[in-house]
Amino acid sequence: MKIRRLIVLILTLSLIFYPLSMDASNLETFGDELDLLEELKEQKRKQDNEVAITQAEYDKTTKEIYNLTVEIEKLNKEIIQADEDIKKNQEEIEAKKEQTDTVLRFLQLSSGEKAYLEYIFKAKSFTEFIHRISIVEQISKDNKEQIAIMNNLIKENNELKKRNEENIKTSEDKKVTLNSKLKSLGSKIRDLDSEGATIEEEITAQERWIQELRDKGCNNRNDKIATCLGIPSSTGFVRPLSTGVVTSEYYWRISPMTGKLETHSGIDLGVREGTEVYPVAAGVVGAIIPRSSCGGNMLYVYHNVNGRNYTSVYMHLLRFGDVEVGDIVRLNDVIGYVGGSSTASYNGGYDQCTFGAHLHLTLATGHTTSHRSTMFNPRDMIYFPDGYWYSRTW
Repeated sequence: MKIRRLIVLILTLSLIFYPLSMDASNLETFGDELDLLEELKEQKRKQDNEVAITQAEYDKTTKEIYNLTVEIEKLNKEIIQADEDIKKNQEEIEAKKEQTDTVLRFLQLSSGEKAYLEYIFKAKSFTEFIHRISIVEQISKDNKEQIAIMNNLIKENNELKKRNEENIKTSEDKKVTLNSKLKSLGSKIRDLDSEGATIEEEITAQERWIQELRDKGCNNRNDKIATCLGIPSSTGFVRPLSTGVVTSEYYWRISPMTGKLETHSGIDLGVREGTEVYPVAAGVVGAIIPRSSCGGNMLYVYHNVNGRNYTSVYMHLLRFGDVEVGDIVRLNDVIGYVGGSSTASYNGGYDQCTFGAHLHLTLATGHTTSHRSTMFNPRDMIYFPDGYWYSRTW
């Protein structure tokens, strides 16, 4: 579990596309939501004052961040493998110890010439006599070999643990380097992840969300959001579509639009346009962003799963279901319909970031319209097979 938590921490930090001083995963009060709005506005002011990133800067930055994340991923795999090797070696050591203890107990019983001779001469036949002599000699030999093997395994374990510690330290250093790189780029780093809401759209959505909270009775800074909303609790996630197939993976990918390396904030689920979309868990509609130029119709749902807060984002919708911000949605409620084909700009539509019918799904920790700093791979929570699936559960 410690290794898994380390991986999650590194990947989370590697996805901070623009720095917010407050952690979006810890928004619990009405005051936190007000502070996030001000943070977004400050980011907007900063972005307006910065020069857009050039293509050369984009290519260089993308390559640097990609190389760093590849290194971190490689180190994490080595850590996991070393951890598995340590576990395997420990099991072998325990088995060798048991075998050695058995041998030692026997040798202890048969130590001394008298006991040795008694064991041999208790043989009832000459054949058994010879056999017992061979057993004693073989056990003595095997004992030495078992002890040597066990000592080698213990030595190997200690070396693996040392390597683990070094890899963890290296990963931590890489994480700091990557985070510093992202922060140094400021709001220009948003250019690396164009798909999704613009900062202006996030501000508008956050303002609408704050008004909804006020309408539900959240007016004081210390008011708990969960109390105002009554978000239903869930015990897990399900797929948002009854059928489909994963057509594009999370994070790094070759853009189907430009053919260049880019970041990808979720996974794409290919299915016929017009297919019904459902929430991945019961929750409350947190934001509805219509006709975004690089995400199309987008809908945010806030969840509480096993006591933790999450946000799910659905992009490239053909149209929304019969839902409004603040509505409670259950697992079988239709929240939208798959778009991405007729809505695509190449087909005369408004969405510049789609190249065919599909649903883009993003998952993030916390309840927020600004999900980039806390998003994670949806596969971490939802099982998607390599081919088509025909059920929302598994």
